[in-house]
Amino acid sequence: MTHGRKKPRQRREMRSPFFTALMRATKHTPEELASIMDPMRACLKAVREGVATQLQFEVLQSSMVIAEAIEHSGIVRGLADHIASALQACSAIEARALTSGAWRQTALYFQELDALATAVDLHEYQLQQLSASELHRIVQQTMARTASSGGNVVRISETDLALMAA
Repeated sequence: MTHGRKKPRQRREMRSPFFTALMRATKHTPEELASIMDPMRACLKAVREGVATQLQFEVLQSSMVIAEAIEHSGIVRGLADHIASALQACSAIEARALTSGAWRQTALYFQELDALATAVDLHEYQLQQLSASELHRIVQQTMARTASSGGNVVRISETDLALMAA
């Protein structure tokens, strides 16, 4: 019973139908893919060389979590084993690097490096297949799932990512 009051109406955000169609239908340009992949490859290089900071490692690990979410979404399928082995490698590296309580870069095994390098290449393939809205939705869902499970979500600016790639 409303007792004479009207139900509140939900307001819809007014967006141009052209903008909506553009966001849902467009794939990433090569420049946009490069802006995503260059920092990731720079982080992989730092991990491989043994000079990675904890933030660089977390960027690499987060990209593997996003790759796993893309696999689970069903848009790009068949890469689950490679991504799972990369996530296992990330877990093992993180466990060794944080044994003292503070981040200390650790020596990596060949299988770990191979799994990470393969997964980064496959993640680039995944990104080539996704539209802009699909990627945005998957990243938002992954961030929400991480935050709701007690994880820490860190937002990095594009400037910081560019500095990692340089």
